[in-house]
This record gives sequence, C-alpha cells and structure tokens, in this order.
Amino acid sequence: MPEAISFDATRAWTKELPNGTVVSVREFDFKGPFAGRDPEARMEGPQCFRVEQPPGSVVETHFHVADEYQLVALGGGRLGRHGLRPLGVHFSSAFTPYGPIVADSAQGVIYFTLRPRRDPGALFLPAERDKLKTAPKRFFMAEPDDIALPAATLAQWDAPSLVSIHGPEQDGAAAWRATLGPGQRLTPPKPAGDGYFIVVTGGAWLHGADALPLWSCAFVAQGETPPALVAGPEGLDTAILQFPTRGAKSAAKSGAAAADEAHECPLCGFVYAQADGLPEDGIAPGTPFAALPAAWTCPNCDAAKADFEVV
Repeated sequence: MPEAISFDATRAWTKELPNGTVVSVREFDFKGPFAGRDPEARMEGPQCFRVEQPPGSVVETHFHVADEYQLVALGGGRLGRHGLRPLGVHFSSAFTPYGPIVADSAQGVIYFTLRPRRDPGALFLPAERDKLKTAPKRFFMAEPDDIALPAATLAQWDAPSLVSIHGPEQDGAAAWRATLGPGQRLTPPKPAGDGYFIVVTGGAWLHGADALPLWSCAFVAQGETPPALVAGPEGLDTAILQFPTRGAKSAAKSGAAAADEAHECPLCGFVYAQADGLPEDGIAPGTPFAALPAAWTCPNCDAAKADFEVV
C-alpha cells in the first residue's frame, strides 16, 4: 500500500530566509524509495512540506533542482502577478524560477510544497543565478471552480466525484479534485508520469487501519496500485497532483515558441506570443512585444521586459 502520513505525525521547524522572512514548516517524513525506483538512489524519496508565511511576508524569486507542485491550503496573496487562493495549484519544473510569493497582509498564506524527489533547498535570484542550468522550463497555475467546501456541504455530498483541475497532459501532468460524502469510496486514476501526491483538504480519509485527518498526505509512485479513497463520517475532499514524466517539456510551450514574434523569459520560460497577446493583462492578440509598456514584467516571475529573448 502506498505510504501515507498523518498531519499529526509531521515534524515542526522554522527557517529564516536570506531576506529575513521566517517561515514555519511541517515536514512529512516519507521513507521511499517506492515501486519502480532505484533503491540505491538516495535522492529518490519524495518530499512534502506545509509552509506557513506570516502576513505581509515575502519569499523572493527562486528555483529548485526538482519538479515541484504547490497547493494553497489557507490564506492568500500572490505568486508573481498571479493571485493565490485556497486549493489553487502551482507547478514549476526543475530549474524554473518563480516568485516572489507575497503573503496576504492580513491572513498570511499557508501552502504545501510537494516534490517527487528530494531537493536540497531554494536557490534565490539573482544571487545564485550561476546555478541556474539551461533546461526546459515549465510553469503553470490552475485552481478548481470552488474553494474549500464547508463541513455541512461535504457531510451531505451525494456521490463521489473526480474533477480535473489541470490536464491530464500527454506527459502525465495533471491535477484532480476528488470529493466524497460520508462513507463513500472512489479509486483515483492509475499513477502516470512521475507519480502523484494525495492531500486531504477536507474531512478525513480512512486509509487501511488509519483515519487520516485534514492536511494528511500520501505519495503514489508510477507502478503502484492506487489506494482507495474511503471517506470518514464527515466526508472527504482531496487534491491529487500528478507530476509529468521526468524531464518532459510542455507541448503547449513548444507550440507557443513557434509563433511569430515570440519572446521568452530566460528565467522561468514564459513565452509571450504576439498572436495570442495577454488578455488577462489587457494586451490584445496581435500586440507586438515592442509595443508592451517598458515597465511590463513577466507574469510568472516578475522578470523585466528587457530580459526577454526572441525565440
């Protein structure tokens, strides 16, 4: 059975970042390695943290050497120019910078950081730009139609549901939301890509002999049999976050890069395509890159317009 860890069994610690921000962390100690992985590979075990940023705090733009999902649990703020709200999902591939993460000034923000293999820690820009390898860069954000369900709604849920939040893409990248009423049962998809995490976002999950409470977490590697999701008496809400095949490059990005007058952010790999524009920024399709305001920045990582390169 895939390994699952109760939130009650996590380790608590704090970390001060280079800019002075202090974050509170709850770490899930997955043992690994799992099915299909090399037992001699020390870095093959998955990694999961729940991170709490205090109100108004900032985690500066940075990158990691492993693929990573982030799942917003509570609070809000922004990542780059993207708003954050509960159950929102963010993915960055290895060596893809993102940020800054700015916590809401009143609530702060709490989010999960999930990786299919261990990572030695954040590398901040611009100080550690020399460690930023040339590699396919990938970034996306998505969120479900509804945020966290009230306990009363979950307790009266009619039938198990599995709803896509993102994908699935051809290389396996996908995110789902599975919601069950009291005592209901659902088998999640067979793991593909580089495996997936299951995070309890509401109610409780009856996993074997254990009742896993809110914010508990499991990892299911490719090749493992997916565990049944069985809801406790208060129902169950979960996020399932599946990683792409290791080293895969987004087909959507490749298509954008082929567009006329496309410019790419050298930090995070975001591509501005003239044909598409950027309607969410009020930039109409067909707008040349040169016509963007000089103060315009990358919507993913806030890199300056002057840093973009023609592709």
